[in-house]
Amino acid sequence: MLLRYFTILTLTLSSLFCVYDQPLFEEYSTVLRTVNKNRATIEDSPLIEVGSSGIVMRRFENSQETIIARAIVLAKDGISALVELKPYDALAQNTFPKLAIIPKSEDEIRLNYLYNRSLIVAPTYENYKAVTDYFTKIDWVHPDIPAAYLAKKYVPNPDLKDFGELCSINLTGLIAFSIENREYFVDCISHKIIKVSSGIKADDEQRLNVTPFYSRISANIQTSPLIIGDKRIKDYTSYYKKLLGIE
Repeated sequence: MLLRYFTILTLTLSSLFCVYDQPLFEEYSTVLRTVNKNRATIEDSPLIEVGSSGIVMRRFENSQETIIARAIVLAKDGISALVELKPYDALAQNTFPKLAIIPKSEDEIRLNYLYNRSLIVAPTYENYKAVTDYFTKIDWVHPDIPAAYLAKKYVPNPDLKDFGELCSINLTGLIAFSIENREYFVDCISHKIIKVSSGIKADDEQRLNVTPFYSRISANIQTSPLIIGDKRIKDYTSYYKKLLGIE
């Protein structure tokens, strides 16, 4: 009898504290098959989506390796995937010469790179808490960190370029935009939506949305005094739906 009550209690608690305790994305590693200028082909995988990004690695004879390029998935057909190759500039230093290594076939490519870390753009604290509590395998950057950067730069209306800079500074591969109880996971490099999840409803319907997104210092993100007019976002939902091209 005691075991029965314990089982019922366990099931009840599990339903109350529902979380997604699996990685949302898995890193996919393979090699470049063919390379033609800034295009390459690789073996396709269900782990990747069009818009997924990653890095290309060159391994040397002394077992050392280095990042030589970025990669973005342009198309896939279940057998092969076409990727675009771009310079890797996340660790660029003006005092050092640029790395002049051109990707070639058999170089390793790692897609879904840094997808275990994400920025989050949410309209309220309740919404932010619901999402971050649900996706437990993602290392979330606290919104105060990007908000402080935007406040310093006088950017109350961040666009995708601004979010790309924030991703680079915080070493993240994703941005999760929480809009109308859906989470749009956007790749930091391609700016493409690669996954949409739904069903996480926060108890915030009667609360005002915070712009540009929830943080404890959002009120300090002002328009530069050198710019005429107030550039702050007036409506959270409409702004981000337009930014991401959501109907």
